[in-house]
This record gives sequence, C-alpha cells and structure tokens, in this order.
Amino acid sequence: MSDLVLEQRHGKVVDLMLNRPEHHNALNLATVEALWAGLQAAVLDPQVHVIVLHGSGDGFCAGLDPALLRAMASGEDPAATLVPVVEITQRVISLLATAPKVTVGACHGFVLGIGLDLALACDLRVATAGTRFAAECVQFGLLPEGGGTWALPRLIGLGPAMAMLLSGDPVDAEGAYRLGLIHRRVALGRHLEEARRWGEELAKSSLAAQVAIKRLARVDPRLTLDAALKEEKEALRRLLLAGEPLRYLDRVTR
Repeated sequence: MSDLVLEQRHGKVVDLMLNRPEHHNALNLATVEALWAGLQAAVLDPQVHVIVLHGSGDGFCAGLDPALLRAMASGEDPAATLVPVVEITQRVISLLATAPKVTVGACHGFVLGIGLDLALACDLRVATAGTRFAAECVQFGLLPEGGGTWALPRLIGLGPAMAMLLSGDPVDAEGAYRLGLIHRRVALGRHLEEARRWGEELAKSSLAAQVAIKRLARVDPRLTLDAALKEEKEALRRLLLAGEPLRYLDRVTR
C-alpha cells in the first residue's frame, strides 16, 4: 500500500490512515487513489469486520489539496484538473457508505470540505474535543463534491444542514454531538483508541445482520412504512436461511 494511506490491523478491525500530515491530509489524486486501493482491499478481506478511517498529524482531512485548487484556477480547463479527483473520491465515498463492513470515522482537529464528506459517508463517527467540522467549499465558490448536500440534511435535518452548507462556518465537536453529526465525543487524543474499542465491540455482533441493517437504513427515505417493512421481512428471511442467528444463541440464552 502507498505511504499516503497506512493500514494497521487489530483483529477484525482495520485502520486506514490518511498520511499527508505536512499537507493536513488534504486530498490530491495520488492520495485518493491510495485510499481507494486500501478501502477495496479491506472490503474484500473476509477477516475484516470494521474499517476505521482517520488522519495523521493535526487533523482528519482539510479537504481538497490547495495546490489542486490553484492549478484549477490557473488552467485553461479547470474541470480537467478537478474532475478526476472528484470522480475517484466519489467512488470512495460510495464504497464507505455501501461496503459490507461497518465503517467508523475517527475525527480530530479539522474535518473540512470533502473531508467532511468522507466522514459523513462512514456509518459511525467519533470525534475529540476541539474538532471543527465545516462544509467550507462554498467559501471558495464550490459546492460539496462528495455527497454532502445529500448526507448532511438526512443526518442533522434540513435547517442545521442549510446553515452549514450555505455559510461554510465550522461547528465544533460539542455542537456536532448535539446535532447528531457525531455519535461519540472523547477527550483530546482519544479518538482512534475509542474508534478501535467501539469497532471491537461491533465486531462481536453479526456482520451479516449489520450489513442488512446498513442497506435498509440507506434506502430511499421516500419509501412508505409498508415498503420498508417488506424490505425488512425479506432481509430477515435471508438471515434465517443462512443460519445467522444460530451463531449467536449464547446471547439469547444468557
């Protein structure tokens, strides 16, 4: 794997760390390609149950690389500079959201622009005190490139999401927790430890059931209750046919 994204294994939990600390883990094409490769490998590994995404240095991810934005601004064809990075980043975000694994974003320092989109694509998020979350791309004449306009309103509601999206102003960890943007807030420096610990706990439950829940929770929110109930019944039937509940009988009988 590239040095731009480092992997560590902890039983059924794998960490993928963005590793451009001198650039605040800002995304360029090489970094996103490395993240795509690392994520694909983790998804295909039958031993992996939980994927934890985090950043090195002083923050999670500062968004797109400013060098990329400068090249875009000075070039004759700005789209040719930006679109390849956005396209592969969107594939990463789609895979984080739909992967047959549990994905956890371990956030610290700053989670900005397309870095926020990466965090939103994870199933769960942990953040340290002092972390700043911002969809700041609007301040540079851009809009979220990684699904933020879809994910943020669904997660925290239209009103708070519009305030973040239209202003680009940051929300701190405490505010993010109150909004439901993050699930757990921890002391400074404890984000990765907590994400791994939570991942180990999650890995004790049925991955097949978690994947079914994940798929159902991300279906079209316009589905009626009856349609959702039918989807749940079908998913339950598949789990029963696979004998999945039999693996957890000790939890039922204890």
